[in-house]
Amino acid sequence: MQISKRHADEQYARVLATKPSGLGVTSNNLRKLLHSLDFVGWSSREDSGRLDRRALTRFAAGSKNIFSRRELVEAETSAISILIDCSGSMNDLYGKDRISRIETAQAVAIHLSKVLQQARVPFTVVGFQGSLPEVISNSIVVQTPHLIDFKPWGVSAQRATSALGYIHHSANSCTPDYSAIAVQLEDLHRRPEGRKILFLLTDAQGYVPQHMIHLQALADKLGIVIIAIGIATNEVKVFVNATCVRDISQLAEKSFNALLATVRKKL
Repeated sequence: MQISKRHADEQYARVLATKPSGLGVTSNNLRKLLHSLDFVGWSSREDSGRLDRRALTRFAAGSKNIFSRRELVEAETSAISILIDCSGSMNDLYGKDRISRIETAQAVAIHLSKVLQQARVPFTVVGFQGSLPEVISNSIVVQTPHLIDFKPWGVSAQRATSALGYIHHSANSCTPDYSAIAVQLEDLHRRPEGRKILFLLTDAQGYVPQHMIHLQALADKLGIVIIAIGIATNEVKVFVNATCVRDISQLAEKSFNALLATVRKKL
């Protein structure tokens, strides 16, 4: 389906203007956590600097090292890949608002992109879909994955607004989940940042649990955290960090809080 750039930009603006309940607080917490490449720390037991009132008992005992100093401490940098299931089943309607799963995924991607852009965190937004299964033998079925770069690395969220606004029209075809996730894990592995997170948005239809367990093990080996957000499904529970969104109002409570909790654990 072809849509105009104007239509895509208008959709982006509509989604961005519609903020689910609680999104502001969670976004601010996440932005503060990821905001800077450096943060200010304090060294204690110095012989000059700012008086450390907690050290006055040591002063009474004769110690002169009762000062503290500000110092810059290098923080661990982050890279985040937002991977969106763009298979045909993502067009299915669900929940009390009867919206499609792909619309929920689009809302998560747009709001999260805004936060990550403000926090100056490198990130990418990629969709995946596939060709119809091709049987090449009695036991081998092949699906060719097709990746959609909605927001490539190094491209600002502002320059990607039209592509992000097009996400809700991108769901069709099959679900080459294993190969798409594996490709994104390899892509993240090549990044120079210390903390790497794959944020997966999917309805998990047709997922083979053993395949996902293998991908989780691969991510662990590569030092990458997978956060799987199941849209109206619990099938993503096979991943270590997973939650389910059953309504657009849960976007902040579920999706962003899952990312926030994971980043905090990795600090």
